[in-house]
Amino acid sequence: MGMRIRALRRERGLTLVRLAAMVEMSQPFLSLVERGHARLSLASLARLAAALDVPSGALLATPPAERLSRPGIDVVHAAERPATGHRAVWQLAQLPRGLFGIEMVGVEREFTEFATHDEDEFLYLLGGTLEVGLADGTVHSLRAGDSLVTAAGVGHGWRATDAAGFRVVVVTSGPTTH
Repeated sequence: MGMRIRALRRERGLTLVRLAAMVEMSQPFLSLVERGHARLSLASLARLAAALDVPSGALLATPPAERLSRPGIDVVHAAERPATGHRAVWQLAQLPRGLFGIEMVGVEREFTEFATHDEDEFLYLLGGTLEVGLADGTVHSLRAGDSLVTAAGVGHGWRATDAAGFRVVVVTSGPTTH
């Protein structure tokens, strides 16, 4: 993720100091994140995504190795997707107005913090079982083939219900305008 943040920052002509100020982080901490020596909270991740003008998932996802993008279409060809650690995320497709898709596998069994972001989010569970907890305390159990949508601003977190983990497709819309 750190290398992706650095690449996006540089593409936008931002210095480390300027981006850190924009997202209310210290420059040394952001430098550690970019070098892969520190982890971001979900709130910090959301602030960085907004500052870099990308969907939240774009900072987590490994970009596709083979892609064809033209006006109105984005084709991503499957590549080797090794799952490492407790979670792996791959970018599937993206359109300029904000539609963004990822595939994620994970085995985390605990809710960590609850994410709140500016995009509507659609989940489709491909395999395994998953619990989606909402900030209000509600928990929804999903099995393969089930789906769930959260509106922008709805705090939520995920966890696997067993050691087999989950495999999910997530599609987010562009940020909502108020």
